[in-house]
Amino acid sequence: MRYALSIAVALAAFATPAHAQDLSGFRIEARGGWDQLGGKASIPNPDFDEDDEDSGPEFLKASDKDGAIGYGVELGYDVQMDGGLVIGAYAGAEFSDSRICVELIEDDLGCARLKRNFTLGARAGLPLGETSLLYVKGGYSHGKLRTVYDPDVTDNDDDEPGDIFEFSKNRSGFHAGGGVQLGLTENVYAKLEYVYTKYGSGSYRIGDDDEDPALKVRSDRHQLFAGIGFRF
Repeated sequence: MRYALSIAVALAAFATPAHAQDLSGFRIEARGGWDQLGGKASIPNPDFDEDDEDSGPEFLKASDKDGAIGYGVELGYDVQMDGGLVIGAYAGAEFSDSRICVELIEDDLGCARLKRNFTLGARAGLPLGETSLLYVKGGYSHGKLRTVYDPDVTDNDDDEPGDIFEFSKNRSGFHAGGGVQLGLTENVYAKLEYVYTKYGSGSYRIGDDDEDPALKVRSDRHQLFAGIGFRF
């Protein structure tokens, strides 16, 4: 977040003080672009023996990332202060085709996909010229992560394949970023924006017994989106 603020301060030094057009009011936009989902997973090592140095680590870990097309909408309301500073609030909904998969134990496979994401946050910006805006943003994210774990992929074609575990859980987190909003007409604008989102970790029990191992997953995402919006 501090990097986005530093960029905003640096570029603001070249901003034109005049802001003939008031940037206050409601806005709605469609957005889309590059969306990268990243994840780290861990599971207890079934061969671990604290008395045997050759048994390996206590937890087996792996990571993966995948880039895909993301898209969504955002609604917001901005207020331009007397000194030119613009502050506002927004809410959004996003979707992506990103999917990550990792192998932790030989012949197993764990995959995760973020099905949808809701955002709620605030932004602050400085005018560039008369109709454009340089801004930073941040707030709350609420994603639904679908996780599938197959302990043994080699038996999937057997007459009696083993169990495959599926989990769908809501994940809360935070996002931060910034961008440039360019006025095309009095009411229409285009924008380019980068956002980083970090979700909390989730734990998924592989089985029905409390003594069964738990798969732990951490996830984050990077987004570079372009948008077109309407202010009214």
